[in-house]
Amino acid sequence: MRNKVSVVLAFIVACLPKPRAGLLGVASAVLLTCLAGQQVSADGLVFRPVAYEGSLNERSQEAIIIFHKGDKAGEATQDLILKISVEGGADQFGWVVPLPAVPETGEEDAKLFAELHRYVQARLVAGGGVKPKADKNTNSADEVAPATAKDVEVISRKTVGSFDVSIIKEKRAGSLNQWLTDNKYQSVDGGDEVIEWYRKKGYVFACMRVSDAALSKDKVVDLHPLRFSFKTGGRDGMFFPMRLTGLQEERFDINLYVFYDKWVNDRLSPYGFVHRDFRLRWRDYDSRECIANAGKLWSTPKKDPYLRGYAHLVPTVTKMFEKMHPGKRYYLTNVYSRGVKPSEVLAWKDDLWMFPYYTNRNFVPYDAREGGAAALGYQ
Repeated sequence: MRNKVSVVLAFIVACLPKPRAGLLGVASAVLLTCLAGQQVSADGLVFRPVAYEGSLNERSQEAIIIFHKGDKAGEATQDLILKISVEGGADQFGWVVPLPAVPETGEEDAKLFAELHRYVQARLVAGGGVKPKADKNTNSADEVAPATAKDVEVISRKTVGSFDVSIIKEKRAGSLNQWLTDNKYQSVDGGDEVIEWYRKKGYVFACMRVSDAALSKDKVVDLHPLRFSFKTGGRDGMFFPMRLTGLQEERFDINLYVFYDKWVNDRLSPYGFVHRDFRLRWRDYDSRECIANAGKLWSTPKKDPYLRGYAHLVPTVTKMFEKMHPGKRYYLTNVYSRGVKPSEVLAWKDDLWMFPYYTNRNFVPYDAREGGAAALGYQ
């Protein structure tokens, strides 16, 4: 039986060995949503389960990034909600996502992506092709499970919605794969070099799978997005994990919704997202009724002169911001890339990092400088 699975998360995926009959399927890290008969994409790498001979690949990646810049190195924070689509014949998957720091993990609503897509399309239809003037930037008490492989620290293990989530730190080269094997995941074949690269950077790995409780409750598991909230380790760089996706065979698409209180740099400097082959689909701007360079009230859009006419399109998005960041202001920037070639991503010196819209073309973002969180990608 061939299944199509939609998931939400940024990570590399390792599959479980014994598929259960009747389960529609799962795969990816951060944001998971099972959409029968619908093909979507996400970042990360999908691995075959033990003894499985079929094909597993992430066809597309979607993510929501909510970024808060720091005044100095190490203070920046980020919420990462990822959506991944996997097509394959196995019924059960597991996955792994690399992150700069130990995250807080939460369950999110799958409607977020549909609503943001609807919002962007409505803006474009209404005449969003006009290029506005540039902004003037001034600048749980979770039980810790014992590790089952030498030199692997299991920082936490808990159930988040439909998922069992373990946060792992590899202390010795090769030990993560040993942990995956001991815990009935398939090891990340060919990924030793990339995993070691993350280990040396001090990253942790979020390892996820559908919980036994979720599997036993329904024949078809209604998967939901997962959110990772963490410190990026930097000051002004917005992080999106991609390098592990380079281990898969098929090309994939990426769609990112970035919320930040200023614009995100495009082609204005050598550090814009266009230099990573991403394109701009939409970004909020300031109308005459707006407070200049102040962002939009996504937690109370009916009170915002720019958003009020579109508030009915994003009720779930509004609830998310009410819960997480009430009263904060953001501009939405929607960027995408199509037909990304995995081998080219694997050759990158770092993951995808995006930066604020610095109007000085010669300004080097803080995290892109020597010793910065994103410096490896610009050496």
